[in-house]
Amino acid sequence: SRGLGDVYKRQIVTLFVATFALSSCLNDDNDYKVPTKEEQASYQKLMAGTYGSVVRFYYQNYNNAVKYDSIKHYSWNVTADSTITMRDFPVCKLDSAIFIPKNDNSNRAQELAALRTAIHESQSTVKEFTSKYFVPNTSYQHQYGYKFAVFPKTIKQSFFYNGKAHDVYFIFDLAGYIGTYASNNFIDKMFEYNMVLSGICVDEYKESNLISDIYFRQVLMTCTTK
Repeated sequence: SRGLGDVYKRQIVTLFVATFALSSCLNDDNDYKVPTKEEQASYQKLMAGTYGSVVRFYYQNYNNAVKYDSIKHYSWNVTADSTITMRDFPVCKLDSAIFIPKNDNSNRAQELAALRTAIHESQSTVKEFTSKYFVPNTSYQHQYGYKFAVFPKTIKQSFFYNGKAHDVYFIFDLAGYIGTYASNNFIDKMFEYNMVLSGICVDEYKESNLISDIYFRQVLMTCTTK
């Protein structure tokens, strides 16, 4: 059990620099079989259940993932209809995605610093934070179960700062980050996955409102059973 979990957790620190390209895997020349609707349903029926233990938060510092927070004894529910649900997800912990360069006193920096403070101090949570998952093809099968692709939905929350309420959109990477399901006679049933916050929009959900790379750094969340 310990050995298997460690193998997959070693992937954590490389996720920022080596995104799993789901689209290329679905369109390569290998003879991987795409599951039928019935086969996909059987996989997800097997994976369904309540899992969890720790959600860890990392921010990107060049090519390093720096852990800055974690939640223990936190669970997520997996259903047979391709949905992962986290209840009362702490959006307030995503404040570290906003980075203010040292000695930057510009109006934009001050505005975003106010937003970061508002997120941090809000203790804001999302009642239900959902993601979709599926097993793309037979290359995702392994000795103990399956790997799967994860697609988190965008979170919309309202924050009050600088004398005004603002809608803030937290956008997650849909590039095909993977999770792992495993179960056999020698290990506990396991469903672990990762998510990456890849952008934040303010006031309106469109590219022109994204916080620029100068002030934004990706946040990686690992959801593990240990």
